[in-house]
Amino acid sequence: MKKIFLPAIVVVILDQLSKKWIDNNYFIGESNEIIGSILKFTYVKNVGMAFGITVGPYGKVITILSLVATLIILQYLWNERNNHKVVVFSLSIILGGALGNLIDRSLILFVDNYVGVTDFIDIGYGYYRWYIFNIADTSVTIGIILYFLHSIDIFKKINYNMKNASN
Repeated sequence: MKKIFLPAIVVVILDQLSKKWIDNNYFIGESNEIIGSILKFTYVKNVGMAFGITVGPYGKVITILSLVATLIILQYLWNERNNHKVVVFSLSIILGGALGNLIDRSLILFVDNYVGVTDFIDIGYGYYRWYIFNIADTSVTIGIILYFLHSIDIFKKINYNMKNASN
């Protein structure tokens, strides 16, 4: 059981520590080049969802829906715990990313002065920038890509076996 949740725990710890470090060492709007203009740390607070999608007055509803989605991911990971290692790992880091952002986002339910999720990873070239994100966002994205790539491989095997069965 420990093996299936370890990646999620590592993601949550790295995500929360990195956000705390940014909160303590940067002021909002501050930006420092890490690898030229390609990788910067730019401190922002995101009160919306991924990719800067605004939620307006629905922040609490979105947070509750995020909690439900996280519980569904947890259940799915548990159901797939004996599946291929790539499936288990990808679901676990997706869970870790979901939990990392949910920890921050859940403050909207308990405080009046909610300021948003800490985002700081800023990639691009010159003025052409992607949305600023964090480690939790990164782990969800990587997990989805790994899961998708594994799924494609499975479909290739199924297709191959179906062709050979018809010969």
